[in-house]
Amino acid sequence: MSALPKPPRKTLGLTGITLNAMALVAPGAFAWLLYQPQLAAQQSGLGGIWPGVLLALLTALVTAFSFGQLARRYPEAGLRSAYHFAEQVFRDSAHPLGPGVARFAKFLTGWASHLYYWVYPGVMVAFMGTLADSSLRQFGYEPTAFGQILLAGSFAAFVGFLALRGITGSTVSSVVLNTLQLITLGLFSVLAIVFRSVNPLELANMPSLTNIVLPANLSGLAFQAALAMMLMVGFEAVTSLSASAANPGRDIPRASILALLIQGAFSYLLVYFAAGLAFNDQIDPASRAPLGELARQIGDAMLSGNGLAFMFVMAFATAIALLAAMLSATNNGVRISFSMALDSEMPDLLGILHPKYATPYYTVILLSLVSAVLGSFGILGGLPALMGLILAATLGAFLLYAILGALTVAAFAATPAFHWLKHGLLPLATIALNLGIAMLALVSGLSAGGVTAQACSLALGLAALWLILSLISYFARRR
Repeated sequence: MSALPKPPRKTLGLTGITLNAMALVAPGAFAWLLYQPQLAAQQSGLGGIWPGVLLALLTALVTAFSFGQLARRYPEAGLRSAYHFAEQVFRDSAHPLGPGVARFAKFLTGWASHLYYWVYPGVMVAFMGTLADSSLRQFGYEPTAFGQILLAGSFAAFVGFLALRGITGSTVSSVVLNTLQLITLGLFSVLAIVFRSVNPLELANMPSLTNIVLPANLSGLAFQAALAMMLMVGFEAVTSLSASAANPGRDIPRASILALLIQGAFSYLLVYFAAGLAFNDQIDPASRAPLGELARQIGDAMLSGNGLAFMFVMAFATAIALLAAMLSATNNGVRISFSMALDSEMPDLLGILHPKYATPYYTVILLSLVSAVLGSFGILGGLPALMGLILAATLGAFLLYAILGALTVAAFAATPAFHWLKHGLLPLATIALNLGIAMLALVSGLSAGGVTAQACSLALGLAALWLILSLISYFARRR
């Protein structure tokens, strides 16, 4: 009889967990591909890109604090993350609502998690297709629809292959990825700010500082925050590191907040501020990668005509970020489905492990297929499809994060440890911010018409489809 595998060594301290958490949080390189939907929303009257990024970051930080309270109380969450919290809060014998509420809480958490984690990888596939398309066009080659579908399917299959073999990355790879991201984005930000200050091309009508940092209206602020939430998601997956953490109850909550702060300061706020300063009328806002065009313009003007090379350096960093982000999202989506299958909340097929790699391979295959289909739709359907997928994924994230706030209140309400700020005011702010932004963004997008209305309709349609499938599974399992 073979020996049981050794459990992972608990060697990760706060620094190691933070470095890994930064790789789990969506990288700032996504700005390269997210900027097109953000510009389109701005042209529809829903402006305020930089304030939207700031609001999304603040919302994520408040949410991370509520998440941290749950992670401290239930440090054994591990791979089950929010789904584990939903189960444990109401199974606590001291809770006045009792264990009967646990299943419904798990259903809500599972539905929101699936809307988030099963659409998010499809967005990554669409992003990769958009990146490849914009890069190939620089050489005068325009991919056919079949070529784009083939690219989407190949990328989804490759990431699925990695997930099937249980590949999740390491601290070393996280350090390399974070270093590459911060250096590339920092260089772009510095060059963009200098480009705006020097104005070597003598461009007119450059954006003013107030136009960048001040929101035009509340509806635009909410819609831009809903798009920018794509940059913030993933911090809650840090619980997957608890098995390797020396002190998970203390360090995992801190690491999630530190990762957001570091990424927010250098990868989000700085990059968007610099891009907003340098953006000008010579850049086509309808371009599939307007920041790529801006990088080429800046490189030609300030790097001795090497704009194309500079653009491809950024494209390479973005491609690496997409690969890491999709692998992380795929693993998280598989984990939540696997956990629910073990609890008989989803078909048993999704809980079957591969005999060699000990991964739920049917779940990996299904999610890879869904990602390929959604990604192909996001590429071929143009901007409304891509924006709709982004909004659907962030809608799932907003709902999941609001649930985390509610679980924080429920976990501590009947205990002597209850604190009015930690377990009352801040979790309620978490609920209000996440639900408020999601609802106002959808209403604003539908009211604006055009591409934003189409995108919001698609996001609501996907959310409804996910809800119907979840309800069918829920009631089928109750029989």
